[in-house]
Amino acid sequence: MSTLTDINVHQKQVRVPYQDARAALARVAGDDAVSSVAKLRHGPGVTCEPVARVLDRALTHATQDGLDPHGLVLSAFVVEPGEGIVRVRRKAHGKADWITSVTSDISIALTPRGIYESAVVEDPPDRYAVEPTPRPSSYDASHPLVPEIRERLFEVIDPDLGVNIVDLGFVRNIGVENTTAVITMTLTSAACPLAGVMEDQVRTELLGDDGIVDDFRIDWRWAPAWTPADLSADGREQLRAVGFNI
Repeated sequence: MSTLTDINVHQKQVRVPYQDARAALARVAGDDAVSSVAKLRHGPGVTCEPVARVLDRALTHATQDGLDPHGLVLSAFVVEPGEGIVRVRRKAHGKADWITSVTSDISIALTPRGIYESAVVEDPPDRYAVEPTPRPSSYDASHPLVPEIRERLFEVIDPDLGVNIVDLGFVRNIGVENTTAVITMTLTSAACPLAGVMEDQVRTELLGDDGIVDDFRIDWRWAPAWTPADLSADGREQLRAVGFNI
């Protein structure tokens, strides 16, 4: 069910596990939105404050659009696993480690009760789910230049961590498409402000005065999310040397 009066809200990286968020919304689906917030926040039963805040945001939008929040029903929702948030935690005496937060991407719809109850046919519950269209993988991962490209990427250093992107586990695949190097990469977070810096380093290593390809492309991949388990043995040792607890 979808109408012009629906309030649709999509929020990414809500810090709640996928299973918990889905169970919480399933408990209140079809209920009055205002009372749903109260249930998720105060009970009875299991509460879920992160999901309550998403509903709060939707109710704020409804009020801004001139709708009575007490007349709205949580009519549909979609919950998908979100990109994990990995942050560096600095400790005393130069020590550091990572904090990993599991997240969910949540979409909800609020519908006026009268429209909700008069609907004869409802859309599937996952009506908001949109699967990303994968980019065709036409590059050659067995190309003879791949080993040299990989070697050059050892010279690309994460400015914050001081370790190369290969040993950090950021490089997930390498191939060659015609005369273009294609590098599948990830980072600790899609919001990492240093992505451009590392991309410039890749350009220097692959296209500089002694360049080995005509161009390069980085295909960013955020699922599965990067975790410290992606580090190589050398990467772990290098991070331990600068104070990381791994």
